Amino acid sequence: MGALRYVYEVHVSEQAEKKTILIADDDADTRAIVGSAIQMLGHEYVEAGDGAQALVMAKQLKVDLAILDVMMPEMNGNEVCEGIKTLEHGKFIPVLMLTARDSVKDKVSALDGGADDYLTKPFHYQELQARINALLRVRDLNLSLREKNLELQAMQEKLVQQERQILVSQLAGTAAHQLGQPLSAIMLNCHLIETLPPGDERSKKALSAIKADSKRMAELIEKLRTADASKTASYHGKTAILNLDDSKK
Repeated sequence: MGALRYVYEVHVSEQAEKKTILIADDDADTRAIVGSAIQMLGHEYVEAGDGAQALVMAKQLKVDLAILDVMMPEMNGNEVCEGIKTLEHGKFIPVLMLTARDSVKDKVSALDGGADDYLTKPFHYQELQARINALLRVRDLNLSLREKNLELQAMQEKLVQQERQILVSQLAGTAAHQLGQPLSAIMLNCHLIETLPPGDERSKKALSAIKADSKRMAELIEKLRTADASKTASYHGKTAILNLDDSKK
């Protein structure tokens, strides 16, 4: 494993909330040292001795950060990292690769595979703590951003529903105002025709009026199809209806 360089200094975490961190390494001494650094930050940790166990723990436990060795039995750290990132909640779990492999190729491979940071052994205790704090800050910011986005989506959906309700009310008011008069006239003329004797001149006039009002209603319905929802007119105090006179302008 190589000699690990660290200092015995209590490093108080900047994180207000206690986190749970997964340590995956097949070396028990490394797990103990990393765990000690985590505890000094005021957080908790869980341990996995191989890659397969680490992935199972990431699936089953609510971990806030994963610290992975690259060379492990069952599954290597890069495979575990890729597995974590495919989990539903995995995109909010930052991954720190902690390994003795220090070639550029190894670092690029890990970062391309989804790792968020890379630290080589032997490491400085304080640097490990600083990187843990930085990754947890980023995680909290991402979670906060997600919550804000969800709130924004909820507000947008609420506004859309309100706008739809307003439009429905405007349409209902417009129909009652614009279509109510010709419809009432049609009904009255129909009643008149029923009560008049056959051939009465008033029946012809009533029928002509019905045709005219029916045409007027058809024109109003067509205007409703092309009405501009932003153009309204006052109707009965604060109630607004669509302004059909301006619908095609």
